[in-house]
Amino acid sequence: MKKIISVLLVLCCLTLSIAPALATEKSDLTDGEVLALHFINEFYPADKGDGEEYLVTFDTENKHFIIHGHYPLLESLIIDRPEDYQAMAEQLEKLFTSVNNLVEDALEAPEEYYMTLSLGTANYSLEYPVCEYLCISTKGGTVHRVNDEFVSTNEIKFYVANENADASAVQSILDLFATKDVSVLGITCMASQNPDNNGFFIALSGAYCDKFAAGYKGKDADWVEIPDRYIIDCRELATKNNLKQISLTFLDEQGNAFGAMQFSDSYWRGYYYAIDD
Repeated sequence: MKKIISVLLVLCCLTLSIAPALATEKSDLTDGEVLALHFINEFYPADKGDGEEYLVTFDTENKHFIIHGHYPLLESLIIDRPEDYQAMAEQLEKLFTSVNNLVEDALEAPEEYYMTLSLGTANYSLEYPVCEYLCISTKGGTVHRVNDEFVSTNEIKFYVANENADASAVQSILDLFATKDVSVLGITCMASQNPDNNGFFIALSGAYCDKFAAGYKGKDADWVEIPDRYIIDCRELATKNNLKQISLTFLDEQGNAFGAMQFSDSYWRGYYYAIDD
């Protein structure tokens, strides 16, 4: 699965990141915001030990307290010990709720603010999150876990714990490919890198991928011709779910990525990773 994730990172880098307007000086903040950040940093420090670490920022424009974290112990439980993972996630939600109560008490108009805690895989930096598997948020006024119905298994990895990743779109992806001769190995939301992009990276394997493999003309080929079946399916997903972009990664039986394509309403393009070189 590491190969899948590394390929997704390569594709992520092809998209533009849009950074929120973050307060870098205390003079930018109200007294309540300074106190709220103090509480958040107390409970989510930069180094909590055993690889658990957090990065706290504040989006002044949207009044959004943002906590990005790594929690290797929790991450290790997702697939091998799912019941223990859920129990720990519940405890994290309780802690988050307690911290949010302190934050709300510190703010003059707490209803204008919200806070999120996003945990991503530890092999990527906190500054550039890629694969977020758990998100707890107060957006909308109540504490909730975002898209928590999609938890990774041995068969498929879900990284869609982001407020901008629509759960119905994730289900639509699963439903479409359930009708094809294909296995969905991973779904990653693009919103982790760009909050304005509601698209998805999708990793696939199986006979469905064969036509893309058949089009390989060597690593020096100037143009990749994408078979219609992939364009049609991507367009269906994009239209049905109002998605800005879809990226497919194709893998062989050994789990090696041999190609990828990007689709939006205005363009599509394909890539090959040298198959026989």
